[in-house]
Amino acid sequence: MNLIISIIKGVLRKPVGYIAKMKLRKLRNINNTASDKIVNAIDSTLSNSIAPEEKIWIERIEEVRSALNDSFTEITITDYGAGKSSFKRTEKEMYEGVVTTMTVSNACKGSKSYFWALMLFNLVREFKPSICIELGTCLGISSAYQASAQKINKKGSIITLEGADALYSLSKKNLQKLGLDNVTVVKGRFQDNLERILNENEPIDYAFIDGHHDGKATISYFESFIPHLSKKAVIVFDNILWSKGMRYAWKKITENKNVKISVNLRTIGICILDNDIENKFRFRVPLI
Repeated sequence: MNLIISIIKGVLRKPVGYIAKMKLRKLRNINNTASDKIVNAIDSTLSNSIAPEEKIWIERIEEVRSALNDSFTEITITDYGAGKSSFKRTEKEMYEGVVTTMTVSNACKGSKSYFWALMLFNLVREFKPSICIELGTCLGISSAYQASAQKINKKGSIITLEGADALYSLSKKNLQKLGLDNVTVVKGRFQDNLERILNENEPIDYAFIDGHHDGKATISYFESFIPHLSKKAVIVFDNILWSKGMRYAWKKITENKNVKISVNLRTIGICILDNDIENKFRFRVPLI
C-alpha cells in the first residue's frame, strides 16, 4: 500500500523537456476545443494532478495491479497478436493464435503503466465520451482507468475486447471487484467481433486500439471504425513506434483525410476525427 501511495503522490512524475513544452504550446495555440483537451490531459498527467475523488478510484485500481503483480499463478493463453516486436508472425499464426503459458505477474507486465493509464484516464475525463471501445483488455487495468473516469464524469460506458480466455476471465473478475459495472468484456478475436460491436453501439465517441500490434491489422481496425464514429471522435493507438509495421501504420493513419489532429507521444498516438476542423495538424511531442 505504501508503494501505491507513493505512486499517487507523484514519485513517477515525468520530466518535460524544452522541445516538448514548445510543441504543447503550439498544440494549445491551434485554438481548438479538442487540442485544448489533449493538452489539458497531458498537463494533468505530467503534473500528476489528481482530485480527491479520482485518487480513491486510482488507489483501488493500483491495489488490484499490485495483487496481480504478486501472483505467480500460471495461466495458459492463446495470443492472437504479433507477440514481441522481434517476432515475425504470419497472418495465419495470428489468426489461429499462439498458445503460451505464463504467470499472472508476467501477464500484468502487458498492462499500461501508471503514467500511461493515467493519460488514458485524463483523456476520458476531458472528452467525456459516451460510448468507448477498447481493443485489448489484458487484465483490465487500462479498462478500469477509463471506466472509472466515466464513473466520475457520470457519463459513459466502455466495451473492451479480449481474445485470450484466461485474460477474459481474470479481467472480468478484476473489473467486478472494482465495481465497474459500466464495462462489458467481450471474448474472442477482434476481427470476429469488432464489426458487430460497432454496428450495435454506434456512434462511437472514443476508442483505444491496443493489442495485436500488427501494422496491417491496426490500419484495418482503424478503417473499420471510421463509418461508425460520432462527429467529434477520439481514437488512441498504443505502441505506435513499437515496430516498423506499427510506425508505418501510424504514418498511414495520420495521413487519412478524416484525421484532423494527430499527436505522437512516442508510446501512444492520439487522433481527432472532426470534419468541422478545416486544416490538418500533426504533432510529435517527445514526453519521455
